[in-house]
Amino acid sequence: MNKLNLVVTCVLLMILGTGCQGVFDTIPKETVMVKPIHRTNAANEAKYEGVLSQDTVKTLSLNAVNKYFDKKLTLNEIQLEMQIIDQNKFKALISEAEYGLIPIVEPAPALEVKRAEVPKRKLNDQTELASYSDGLFYTTLTKMNDPNEIYDIVLNARDGDVVKAARAGTLRDLSSTSEEDNEKVIALATTFIQEKGSYPLSELSLNEDMIRWGSVVELYYMSKDGDKLMYTVSVDLRRNEVVGFSKDVMALLSYYSRL
Repeated sequence: MNKLNLVVTCVLLMILGTGCQGVFDTIPKETVMVKPIHRTNAANEAKYEGVLSQDTVKTLSLNAVNKYFDKKLTLNEIQLEMQIIDQNKFKALISEAEYGLIPIVEPAPALEVKRAEVPKRKLNDQTELASYSDGLFYTTLTKMNDPNEIYDIVLNARDGDVVKAARAGTLRDLSSTSEEDNEKVIALATTFIQEKGSYPLSELSLNEDMIRWGSVVELYYMSKDGDKLMYTVSVDLRRNEVVGFSKDVMALLSYYSRL
């Protein structure tokens, strides 16, 4: 009995001397604190094949509009539609373009335009294609208080890289061209590439034979060796501004009028 009293007394002295913490410190913290944390909105978020979340795609798309078109829009001001172009669909588009199966939209007969053959993609150029292995996100952003203000953004689903941005809804009626127009669109495209382009202008070579003329003029830039289509820039002659660009594989697909 004396031994029992001694044990109780020791326990009471430990609690009074060190507080309750002295007792709980004997329990490993990991046992008490480790708990999986789940996102509350995970069930509501759409599932896509790419690694980017829906919220990330929205943010990156809006940032692209604001960056490339000098806007200050917020998510509250736009309506966004989104779709995924999965790896299989993307490979099919590349294959069609590679073998020339996608028909080119020809200009009206009345408009004299020089036409150059687009270099075929190199079949062994797998590194670039591998970077699109998760497909593409295609988003359309519409300004809610102005339904005519629409933007199309295409993102690499793996890393969110913007591979195409365009202001949609611009008329492409054909118009007469002049040397002055030619100099103006080239100057606008040059400034855009220098300020916002994905490649230094020194790495690109404008192919003037491939320019598509209209109220929206499309300029095509090759690699310096002229072997690869790398970049396109679209200029609206009436607005006197750049209204879109695409790069790399998307430049090829844009040329063949599919994306």
